[in-house]
Amino acid sequence: MKVNKLKPTIGFIGAGNMGLPMAKNLIKKGFHVKVYDINSKITKRLEKDNIKAVNNLRAVANNNYIISILPDTQNVESVFNTDSGINSYLKPGTIVIDMSTIASSSAIEIGKALQKKQIEFLDAPVSGGVKGALNANLSIMVGGKKVTYKKSSDVLNSLGGNIIYAGKLGM
Repeated sequence: MKVNKLKPTIGFIGAGNMGLPMAKNLIKKGFHVKVYDINSKITKRLEKDNIKAVNNLRAVANNNYIISILPDTQNVESVFNTDSGINSYLKPGTIVIDMSTIASSSAIEIGKALQKKQIEFLDAPVSGGVKGALNANLSIMVGGKKVTYKKSSDVLNSLGGNIIYAGKLGM
């Protein structure tokens, strides 16, 4: 008899054109997802769709995984800023997956800052556009520790059909 393991919890940051369908796909796969977006209009829309929305980064931090998909490097750096971002709320053992397309140097720096707090980090930019996000058929290029990548495979496979391990952070 197979034991049904509890799915990990996911804090999801960024519910725009790509993020919202990605969060919905995670929910369809049985993950418990809390979603944060800086735009309160989006947050209100999430609640209408019965998606658990939170109104600040601190409220999304207490999960097994944190996934972010944001417009640019500057947005990601502000979310994972050691002084004013989510970093001080994350607990050791959390796995952070940033799926935004950002500068590799930023991914490396964010990863180093999180590692000091015993938090694992994968940079995992996606390709496939909104259609790929809707259909959970994104191509995902993952950089980071291989053991963290393997631990995250269930989450990644819920979002994409072509998952490629590229090597260390920034690759």
